[in-house]
Amino acid sequence: MPFDRTYTQSPWRAQVYAPAPVTPFTPGGELNYDAYEEIVKFHIEVNRCDSLLVAGDNGEGYVIADDELGRMTERVARVVDGRFRFYVHVSRIATAECIHRAEIAAAAGASGLCLQPHSYLAHTTTAEVVERFEAVTKAVPLPLMLYNSPRHTGLSLTPDQVRAIADVAPVEIFKDGDGDWQHVTDMVGEMGDRFPVISGLALSLVPGLLLGAGGMVSTGPELFGADAKQVFDVFEMTPDERMRTHRRYGAVITAVSFFGTSPSGIKAGLNMLGLPAGVPRAPVKPLEPNAETRLRDTLIANGVRVVESARKAS
Repeated sequence: MPFDRTYTQSPWRAQVYAPAPVTPFTPGGELNYDAYEEIVKFHIEVNRCDSLLVAGDNGEGYVIADDELGRMTERVARVVDGRFRFYVHVSRIATAECIHRAEIAAAAGASGLCLQPHSYLAHTTTAEVVERFEAVTKAVPLPLMLYNSPRHTGLSLTPDQVRAIADVAPVEIFKDGDGDWQHVTDMVGEMGDRFPVISGLALSLVPGLLLGAGGMVSTGPELFGADAKQVFDVFEMTPDERMRTHRRYGAVITAVSFFGTSPSGIKAGLNMLGLPAGVPRAPVKPLEPNAETRLRDTLIANGVRVVESARKAS
């Protein structure tokens, strides 16, 4: 089940695709568990994913109640049925609340946790960051996806901080949302032999793989369906093919990320594939009609097979 530690013997390391499924909500704000299960099955059966991140940014974990998180995790555990490790995002500001969410996830069948540094704080020390991860994984000792998201926390973890966290917590995979190229270079170069460093940003996806990154958890590739993992073929591509792939994935990822408030774009895109992605939960609103039109045009222009009429939330 865990990622093969021998991946470092490969000249290109691991190629882990770990999408974060959206959580389908009705216009009234109710969570549609059957639709959620359909989305999860799409990632497994069509995208051929290697892992999953439950209640991540796309999954709107920040507005999901504790009981909802437990029921979602139970559904995913049943569908995955031990085929691979999946992670449940349990981040909250207070460490005690992170532990509580982690306990709920573990009891519901999670095989791993996802955690990021504190949000909201104007600044924080390395000791405070490390203590947070140590406390959560000591209370709930599941393998960890360490999540670096500077736009959410105001802090971008350094290799030294990641190393300190990994010395006290069972880090198994590192999700990196920092697109600064010096950061990407340092993180892959210094930590890539310890565990997969996977990209969460559009423009760092192809270049990151070429530098030795371990895969992707980026929003958007799922819209390519069975071709979602085609980006991993960059090593066999010509320079022109590589550039076309980079631009194609970049255009789709950027469109679903920035046409509206995330995750309204990726939900609209999945609806355009005929999937029951629903709408965001307040305070986020669905895409405006003009943004939907722009998104549909972008997807079609980049080879995404949209259906004639998007599936509507109910």
